[in-house]
Amino acid sequence: MTTHPNEAITDEWVLATHDPLRRYLPTFTGNGYLGARVPAAGNGFAESPIRTQFHVVGLYTTHPGEWSRKATLPAWTTLDVGDGSGTFNGAFGAEPDPSAEYLVLGDWAAVATPGSGTARGIDDYRQSLDLRTGVISTSARWTSPAGRVTDVRYEVLTDRSRQHVGAVTVTVTPHWDGALEITDALDLRAANRTTGTRYGTDGDVLWLTTDAEGSGITAALASVLRAPADAAPTTGAGDAARRIGVPVRSGRTYTVTKYVGLATSHDAAEPLTLARTAAAEAARAGHGQLVEDNRRAWSHEWRGDIEVHGDDRLRRQVRAAKFYLLTSVRDGSPWSPPPAGLSSDGYNGHVFWDTETWVWPSLLAQHPEIAESVLDYRVDRLGAARDYAARGGHDGVRFPWESGLDGSEDTPTSTPFGEHEQHINSDVALAFWQYWLATGDRRWLAEKGWPVLRGVAEFWTSRATADEDGRFHINDVIPPDEYAAPSDDSVYTNVSARACLRFATKAAEVLGESADPRWARVADGLVVLFDEESGVHPEFAGYGGDTIKQADVVLLTYPWEEPLPEEVVRADLAYYIERTHLEGPSMTDSVHSIIHAQLGDTEAAFEHTRRSVEPFAREPFEQFAEARQGGAFTFLTGHGGFLQEFLYGYSGLRWRSDRLLLAPILPAQLTGLTLRGLRWQGRVVDVDIRPGGTTVRLLEGEPLPVEAAGTVHQVPTGGEITVPTRTPRGNG
Repeated sequence: MTTHPNEAITDEWVLATHDPLRRYLPTFTGNGYLGARVPAAGNGFAESPIRTQFHVVGLYTTHPGEWSRKATLPAWTTLDVGDGSGTFNGAFGAEPDPSAEYLVLGDWAAVATPGSGTARGIDDYRQSLDLRTGVISTSARWTSPAGRVTDVRYEVLTDRSRQHVGAVTVTVTPHWDGALEITDALDLRAANRTTGTRYGTDGDVLWLTTDAEGSGITAALASVLRAPADAAPTTGAGDAARRIGVPVRSGRTYTVTKYVGLATSHDAAEPLTLARTAAAEAARAGHGQLVEDNRRAWSHEWRGDIEVHGDDRLRRQVRAAKFYLLTSVRDGSPWSPPPAGLSSDGYNGHVFWDTETWVWPSLLAQHPEIAESVLDYRVDRLGAARDYAARGGHDGVRFPWESGLDGSEDTPTSTPFGEHEQHINSDVALAFWQYWLATGDRRWLAEKGWPVLRGVAEFWTSRATADEDGRFHINDVIPPDEYAAPSDDSVYTNVSARACLRFATKAAEVLGESADPRWARVADGLVVLFDEESGVHPEFAGYGGDTIKQADVVLLTYPWEEPLPEEVVRADLAYYIERTHLEGPSMTDSVHSIIHAQLGDTEAAFEHTRRSVEPFAREPFEQFAEARQGGAFTFLTGHGGFLQEFLYGYSGLRWRSDRLLLAPILPAQLTGLTLRGLRWQGRVVDVDIRPGGTTVRLLEGEPLPVEAAGTVHQVPTGGEITVPTRTPRGNG
């Protein structure tokens, strides 16, 4: 195989590679409803360097006495080409390399370092991901075992404008005369945790239905092929597959397009009917129309862009992070993204605090409609949360640490986190409160926000216990630092619970509801540990300075905005940075960067920005792994935390009910940062941060109140103002 060095990036929106073997991990695309990982061959299924998975929202298993898991679909992108002596997909393989580490996807992920592979008879290879549209293109010159040379190009598209539709196009230019074989398959090797699979052909439709184990949720796939008029069926394709033969002449180009419809029983009582209809309508529209409609839909999302100036790779990494978040969410879809989104079944496909704390804030800033849809996942499971609180002897609502299909506690019983990481309640409530501040939607607050905020306040009121001095304690919990054993008076848990009690009181005032007077009494009486001698908050009662897994106490400053003197913020940050595990997740460095930026320490902030991305982003497509040596992949949690550094760190953006708060600052390594399409209470705003000043432009909506450097400005509709960019303090 001949390859070329990775080309210089001439299009800043395109990530590409010329080598499917070296430093290669396959990329992923999705439209927020369905997703597909695309291997080196550009279509179909591959076992390594990571297992190719295909997911759709809400396809969970259930088993009595066990936790739910995400079920994986057959590979619907398979559209293989062959000449009778071999196939294009067959030219790609992988062999175990004992010196390399591999990513293993499943209930728990292992490591994410590419291994060795083989590509027989493959030359002039190129695979690219267009971040503007999510289209993955793969091209190569293939020499078959018989020595025939064929130019092959694939495009895989998950249609952002049609949530039930995916499409695969293969364009073939043979340099020989004869019969080209095209195999359309719904590859069962990719399926996992499904049962009762049925498949067949009906006219021009290849169809398949399968059920998630235990739950009975049905997923249906339908494939419609559009091939040259002289194509004819052949035999020997295998299970859930069909094969056609196309007579070809050397030097001519032939195109075959596979239109795929996908639906589940969440969507319709007869999901196969919906899938068939989606595929047929897409085929009638044609590939060109799908490409244009998908481009237009993605263009709408990219009105919310983040442009980093002065560092080309960092700009690509930021855009890639935003792209991967958007692949797993969409407006109108009431499902919450798990840590790996639609890319894999990592962490069983469960929903954690990862969503509300790390992923969701990066959606809220520029995509409030999507942010609301994600919150609907919690609203729809309030009944289960009430039952969970009641079973524990508490009032209000208790959200599970790990949530899957129905909102039950889905944490494996072999771990203590489901029982003790109750701070998830506060993490959910913070997201609901931030949505209210960012949108000012009073109707939403009454119908959706208030039941959650009230329920969380009721839970914490019943969960806290009073001592003889009238102070309140929350005991027997695990804080965000999961190295800690169950302990008492976690500073994070108590401060976040206090804030939630006050959120509920404020929401009651807005809506004219009655606030339980106990909320204020418990909030004011909650113990928040502080060591006067060291000037530091101990993580919990009896904390002795042990190594911690990830950011914990420092989260008081961001995202909780606990009002603390600057010297305390600095002391907490310095103390816990030294005690945080060096192999911990990227989000810790993201938070450290945001807080350093708040303090004006841009050199330290940018150092943590680098630390939050470089060890985790995997070439060639800038996907995050969970840890430096691997973990869940593609790790949306890390992408989300990384994006917050730019949306909330260097901008100083904070939500207020009556204004936007900005405190912009730039590290010396960047020449600028432009945040496009920020949204606040019906306004659309661009913020352009430069060393000499920050320009705030109001593109849509009523005049915008902005506070910067202690002064409130009014930005006129269609106009702009300039506010100071803070002067860095240095190392900090």
